[in-house]
Amino acid sequence: MKSEITIVGAGIGGLSLALALEQKGINFRLYEQANSFEALGYGIQISPNVVHILEKLGLKKQLERLSHICLGFQLRSFNTNKILAEWKLDNKTPYYQCRRADLHQLLFDMIQNKGRIYFSQCLESYEQKDNHLYLHLKNQGSITAQAMVAADGINSVIRQSLFPQYQVRYSGYSAYRVILPFHRKYHFLWGKATVWMGKNHHVVVYPNGNEQSPESWLNLVLVIKERKSNDQSWSVPADKTALAQDFANHSNELNLILEDMIESPEPCFKWGLFIHEPLPYWSQSKVTLLGDAAHPMLPFQAQGAAMAIEDAYVLAQYLSNEKEMVEESFIKYEQARMKRTGAVQRLSRRNADIFHASGIKALTRNLILGLVSAIMPSLLNKRTAWIYDYKIENS
Repeated sequence: MKSEITIVGAGIGGLSLALALEQKGINFRLYEQANSFEALGYGIQISPNVVHILEKLGLKKQLERLSHICLGFQLRSFNTNKILAEWKLDNKTPYYQCRRADLHQLLFDMIQNKGRIYFSQCLESYEQKDNHLYLHLKNQGSITAQAMVAADGINSVIRQSLFPQYQVRYSGYSAYRVILPFHRKYHFLWGKATVWMGKNHHVVVYPNGNEQSPESWLNLVLVIKERKSNDQSWSVPADKTALAQDFANHSNELNLILEDMIESPEPCFKWGLFIHEPLPYWSQSKVTLLGDAAHPMLPFQAQGAAMAIEDAYVLAQYLSNEKEMVEESFIKYEQARMKRTGAVQRLSRRNADIFHASGIKALTRNLILGLVSAIMPSLLNKRTAWIYDYKIENS
């Protein structure tokens, strides 16, 4: 496969693809609409299925230095603060948590030929004609490309071009993200991810950064049921005082975190959560989709970025087969990935109902979680083993 690959979007998926292509000796050009990388510091969970890939890309030692190791999970009641379930992870590969900005920067730093990355290049449209692609960029006019991968995110211009009638629907949930300096008083949260679950709310809290690092953080995601639809943008400023009032609860620990959130100078942002149905296909001739452009998902399984990194590595493997045309590689990549990403999309949607159950459903959930956690906690790992144990072998 001799074609140069044009990547649109330098998020985690786009950078992962650029790095994987470079390491396989495949030329790429990467276009990003932002003027530079924004240091978005919110947390990201790097589960074993992704650690496996990042280690193949040569990031093992760097990940160890910048990440907190998650050893297990704890589920608590939003109303009583009672521990509903807790269990240890049993995967031999680490489960990391770090700042999204740190992983983003790490991927960028690992790319050797940064002259192939172009900033301030916003794709407005494209067309396929005479076996060529013509990309129309806002600040550069038109350029030609041999093949294109859309890694341009949840509001993908390229996906909209492939599917003009594509529509999403509001999930009924809004989410808030904020990151706080990690204080000693939060030490009870170290080594795990903690979730408080309630009727109309749930809160996810986990540390970011290595314990030996001079600077560690606490990542906080708050989700609430709201009838009114909100923007999908991640950058709508939120009123932290009003937010803390909405999430008042019976946990002294969580209320302490919310008080610190109000006092912290760190901003809090809100975004609406929308349901995206799986697409019938991702590829059309010399164009294909990757990551959120292909399969946006609700954040209730923490696998959005993970699936984008998996996509990138699998796609690079197929493109490295010099006996195949790029169109064939795109189709094989799509066939290899669609079933798995669709299943993760569906699981993420089901988790929303589990986290926000009320009445009899909540009582049943709590009873089952308590029994399984006390008698056979390994069953809780089996529920996600098909995600975390997934390994991509080198082609």
